Amino acid sequence: MRRFLALAIAAGLALAPVARAQEPPQAPILRVEAAAHTAPITRLSTDAGGRILASVSDDKTLRLWALPDGTPIGVLRPPIGDGEEGELYAVALTPDGSRAFAAGFTGRNWDRSFSVYLFETSTGRLLARLPNQPAPIFHLAVSPDGSRVAAALGGRSGIRIWDARNGRQLAEDNAGWTGPARMVAFDVNGRLAATSADGRVRVYDANGRRVAERQPVQGGRPYGLAWSPDGALLAIGFEDRLRVEVLQAHDLRTVLVPDTTGLLGEGLPAVTWAHDARGGVQLYAAGYARRTAAVPGETNFLIRRWSDFGLGPARDTPAARDAISHLLPLPQGGLAFAAADPGWGRLAPDGSLVQAPMPPGGDFRNTAGSFAISADGQRVRFMLRTGTPSLVFDGQTSQLAADEGRDLQPAVQQSQRLVVSDWQNRDRPRLNGQPLRLGEGEYSRSLAIMPREEAFLLGTDTHLRLFDRSGRLIDQLSMPGTVWAVAATEGMAVAALGDGTIRWFEASDHLRERGALFVHADARRWVAWTPEGLFDHAPQGGQELVGVHLNNGRAQTPEWASFQQAYRALYSPGAVHARLLGDNGPAQARMNELGEVRSRIGRLPTLAAGEACAVIGESCTPVGWGAAELPAGASALRLTFSTTDRGLGLGPLDIMVNDRIAVRSPAQPGQNAIEVPLDPGPNRVAARLYADDRTLFAEGPTLELRRPGEAAPPPGAGRLILVAIGVDQYQLADLNLRFAVADARSVVEALRSRAQGVFREVISTVLTDREATRANILAALASAAQVARPEDTFVLYLAGHGVRSEPDRRFLFLPHDTTSTANWDALRSTSLDEGTLVAALARIRARDGFLFIDTCHAGQVTIDSLAALGNETGRFLLAASTSVQEALDSYDDRNGVFAFAIREAMNGRAATDSEGHVSALALGEWVTRRVPVLAAEKHHRQDAVFRTAQRELRSFSMGAIAR
Repeated sequence: MRRFLALAIAAGLALAPVARAQEPPQAPILRVEAAAHTAPITRLSTDAGGRILASVSDDKTLRLWALPDGTPIGVLRPPIGDGEEGELYAVALTPDGSRAFAAGFTGRNWDRSFSVYLFETSTGRLLARLPNQPAPIFHLAVSPDGSRVAAALGGRSGIRIWDARNGRQLAEDNAGWTGPARMVAFDVNGRLAATSADGRVRVYDANGRRVAERQPVQGGRPYGLAWSPDGALLAIGFEDRLRVEVLQAHDLRTVLVPDTTGLLGEGLPAVTWAHDARGGVQLYAAGYARRTAAVPGETNFLIRRWSDFGLGPARDTPAARDAISHLLPLPQGGLAFAAADPGWGRLAPDGSLVQAPMPPGGDFRNTAGSFAISADGQRVRFMLRTGTPSLVFDGQTSQLAADEGRDLQPAVQQSQRLVVSDWQNRDRPRLNGQPLRLGEGEYSRSLAIMPREEAFLLGTDTHLRLFDRSGRLIDQLSMPGTVWAVAATEGMAVAALGDGTIRWFEASDHLRERGALFVHADARRWVAWTPEGLFDHAPQGGQELVGVHLNNGRAQTPEWASFQQAYRALYSPGAVHARLLGDNGPAQARMNELGEVRSRIGRLPTLAAGEACAVIGESCTPVGWGAAELPAGASALRLTFSTTDRGLGLGPLDIMVNDRIAVRSPAQPGQNAIEVPLDPGPNRVAARLYADDRTLFAEGPTLELRRPGEAAPPPGAGRLILVAIGVDQYQLADLNLRFAVADARSVVEALRSRAQGVFREVISTVLTDREATRANILAALASAAQVARPEDTFVLYLAGHGVRSEPDRRFLFLPHDTTSTANWDALRSTSLDEGTLVAALARIRARDGFLFIDTCHAGQVTIDSLAALGNETGRFLLAASTSVQEALDSYDDRNGVFAFAIREAMNGRAATDSEGHVSALALGEWVTRRVPVLAAEKHHRQDAVFRTAQRELRSFSMGAIAR
């Protein structure tokens, strides 16, 4: 019942003063959205349970992935701007995975300082930010208990530590720093370690006080950082040399230098410890280490693994095509790694590669030699990656085909009149022996001499630059990725960029973009678009691959709409063709017809998920929106959605099954119900709600459901049916709590996470706050009664206010719509009394059942009344009751004592049998033992009661812990 309020977090983090500057740019920003990163991934993070992986990238997105399979589950978008603004270099998930801190080059363009953003992972909502940071942030870490967040800052700004619950700065250290901080990491006891390019490693106690400092290698630049599992050792990887040192944590004395012989490369900036799921711990390092016989474009970059804490022999695993920036140990064993491919991968506990990085588009770093264009610049030849066939795209016929394109011409890079030298992967290119000025740290990557040799183009890490024959800079454009290849014809140029796009430019006395193309890695789907956002796409699709990013305020969640959502408005092949030829007329005319696009996209109607169930004969089985499997025999889905009109009116509501329309229904404000027929085999079900004029639609949630048969459960296994109720917000504000909602969700997730191999399906219904009315609770129980079968297991979790009525001494659970506590009659009329609850539970036919009741009260002890429920229902019952004052506290800033103890039990603390199963008895016994201990740690007194009224004490499994 304890919950940390997201609203309180947002309010606390917003308290930091911000110098008034300007807001993020309000013009629509076109971005590639290929369901994966399109630029190097910089950092990874995971929750304590290893369920979610977060990744951030130079592509200005934070992405969430389900572990272990790597299914994309969300994209979180910060405010972004031109150039580096919005690039994310750091991410840290809270232990429960509910929030993500992210930072990088964030906020500088409008605040004149940098910010750390805080996101809610379930919704993608930007909750708050930590502004006024003096430098970009390169790494973030959240303490194991979730109470603190630390940052490594650039420049000489050192490190900072904040209270993760309210944003209050707890400590900072910049004294004596002569280089940027690289990484920070907490150990199991709350100590913090930091590395820096100034060559030093620093350790801080739990209060943020520096307690140790040392330069491990004279002249070396420590980068990677990892605590050993017991906190006794620190592993340090160096960015400027192939070296790893293992230090004693208390004094930073070197105790081990693992063998790095046989590696080539510049450094090992990524290092970690990871367990092998058999009790052993291995040391891993990676970065720029490569094979001795590297082949461009192949999997040349290695991860080295030393067994036995680094004392054992080394083994190399080829893992990526480009540098590896981060190694992250996973709670289940093994590790995830981030690469500049771009992509992330995963090593199994035994060190084998089980998932390689999978770039979603073209990788033009090693294919520049194949890049060529036609005389009019409309046909372009390119290779998506080394070893693949050449493709030719025709911008006037909208055709993409495998073709040698022998009539196309590559860039001219040599001329007697213009001698450009030292340009290839160098930071000091020269024209006729004279240096050309680039930005600090900027490297040139590509060159094209214009016809007539009056000018030339240099593509760099950040810009496309146009110089005249004397070396004077004529114009430049900031690029969304490195310009790996460029070719020029009269008055125009075409370039291949690091974000996987090919772009056309007017190149005369100025540079102006004409259009862009993104080809998916499958070499079938593509999308081409103009700077205004008008687009064309492949017959096989591609309209989902690019969209419009709209900033709101500096601390507000941006809007996003894919081209697919604005198809009727923005699909305009003729305008794309004309724009590539340099004719802006058709595009301008179309935009004049559309009016203010930003305003329209920002006012799209909203479509929120309600309930979902699978039709099986005459019944309908609840299906969670996060479910992955359909019940056997399901022929249709019944879905409900909540719609809101934000000013554009409501058009039809469409349901797509496997990317084709299956149902169209008129939408009405509020709740809408639809029945959708399903395909045999897998079903991808998505919802679209159109604006009234049908030119734009909002996307709803998506269900990815497979039929039974994959990873079949044991014979006779039933389903786990969960009904969880959590009420923090009451109609009577005086009753409000803090952690009931979080507790309900955490318990559901704890049980769901351990269901694999025990239950053939998990069906969960979670009602919180306004959803948790008396009628809705009874409806949820009635729904469970309709679907439950004898082989199933039913769980009810109630978290909120509970009282014992007088004089009948009956337990009453107070739902959200409790309207009065003035007298018992008024309270009974709106509460869920135990008689009604017992009657509802009696209709649920599940053989096994468990009732979890976590209530707080205003002076009356209800524990005895709660125990009676177990007796009357014949169900296992685990209950606790606390005072309101105690309920407003929490154990770990996430959950109350009761829910925390359940999480512990389901995470392996409770006893298990030989197959790893946690029985209902073991769960109850653990929680009843732990609740008083945990409460005492918080200076409270609380007990839990565990009851069963069965004559034969027959237990049943509540889940299984992976062995």
